[in-house]
Amino acid sequence: MDLPSSSSQGGENAVVRSNTILKKSKFIRGITKVLYSLCYDREGKSLEKEAGIELHKERVDLFIEQIIDGEWDESLSTLREIGKHVDKKSFLALEKKFYQLLIDDKVIEACKTLRLEIAPLDDTDEITRELSSLIISSSRNLCGQESGIRSRKRVLEDLGNLLLPRKSLKPSHQHGKDKVPHTTIQTFMSHGPGEVWFAQFSHCGRYLAATSGNDVNIWKFRESGGIMRLNPLVGHVQPVSYITWRKPNDLQLLTCGVEENVKRWKISPIGDVSCLHTYRKENLGTVSCVWARNGESIYAGLNNGSIIKWNLQGEEVGLWNSARITRIADLAITLDGRELITTRDYNTILFFRWEDEAERFLYEDGDIVSFSMSEDGCYLLVCLADERINLWNIRRENPRWVRTYEGHKRKRYVVRACFCGQFIASGSEDSKVYVWHRGTGRLIGVCGGHSDTVNCVSWNEVRLLMLVSGGDDRIVQAWNFDPDECENVLTGELNYQLTQFSQWMNEWISQL
Repeated sequence: MDLPSSSSQGGENAVVRSNTILKKSKFIRGITKVLYSLCYDREGKSLEKEAGIELHKERVDLFIEQIIDGEWDESLSTLREIGKHVDKKSFLALEKKFYQLLIDDKVIEACKTLRLEIAPLDDTDEITRELSSLIISSSRNLCGQESGIRSRKRVLEDLGNLLLPRKSLKPSHQHGKDKVPHTTIQTFMSHGPGEVWFAQFSHCGRYLAATSGNDVNIWKFRESGGIMRLNPLVGHVQPVSYITWRKPNDLQLLTCGVEENVKRWKISPIGDVSCLHTYRKENLGTVSCVWARNGESIYAGLNNGSIIKWNLQGEEVGLWNSARITRIADLAITLDGRELITTRDYNTILFFRWEDEAERFLYEDGDIVSFSMSEDGCYLLVCLADERINLWNIRRENPRWVRTYEGHKRKRYVVRACFCGQFIASGSEDSKVYVWHRGTGRLIGVCGGHSDTVNCVSWNEVRLLMLVSGGDDRIVQAWNFDPDECENVLTGELNYQLTQFSQWMNEWISQL
């Protein structure tokens, strides 16, 4: 019998001939499978590379489909068939399986998954302890967990981060700048003596506060759609650089004057505003501030690098000194309320546990300009001086880089970015607002409307398609995004993610 020969056309759909007709792709995969089964891995990989046909393509597609459908046990079996040494990859799917079982009130099955599947893979017991605490008080601790297809897509994103080195995960191309159509629903002229350095929506989405020199403007967004300007917050003698709303009581907020003090304000149900207290440290000025998670105390960063804690009555509860803390105007607190987040040595994020002064660090490869934490407390968005914005997963003891967003302009000023659900937004020195897809890192929108540097952006957590921006032109712009077009963009980005993940899987397999 003559040896089969490939058709002159080549490609996956070419045929090889003997007594029957067989597609070239199927024939190559059959030979490759035999080579692998006989432990001729190098020869098998060489044949795959030369032919341009991956043996595991069908399994990769099946694995993606199983993750999207929430078939956790089946996806784990498929992953183990694809390659060896997949413990870290299995962890991600098992963890999501555990969360889904708790969300579905299948506590006994969740316990079995934790004890029999997760614990044997957890060398440090860190993840096992964390997940065990969810069983005890699942209703409280699962409130920030995503569910459904969005959470399953996040598993694919995290797996992609594990499969390939950091440099391989940059988006292959950018979308056009008008992929997310937007309209300016309101332009607010700043009623105050200065530029808009900081703007923030309240957690309930009904109020917006924005700095204007020494003053802070407040607007109320009514259910009917109308917008009412309240009396400004007046009393600081230096420009206000920082605003933070109390949670869950959205009728109180803190404002921080540069090199000055912190003021606590109250908004009455009818819209009147009043200053409840002024917090100061003798001979020192404040730089940033944040509420404790229970709303019963206040932390502030001082201009000598120390952090102070007051109770609501203004009594000093504690003071922590560090000569290496920078004067950057950002301060956050982890979701469990145990760790403060600030900066150290210009290129390092410090996680400081107040109760025992324990420290851990997140190291950047550039100077930090600003940072913000996601609402669920799991991620940190770090803006760097070299026009990069890095997304970090901070859930574990050792923070992990996730993605980088690029395209905006920053040379001289503090420019801030924020989380916007499935998007990331940032100000820019070219008077525009930049919007990226959070999962792919691709630029999907650029909003014009300002005439000078855009310093800050803020997303409305309730009206999910609303974003505001503030700039040196003393204007606050409120933007609305088209829901149908946003859905189209998200669908397109999901398809792009699945394609990218398939490529990452095949590249990872080729390196096994």
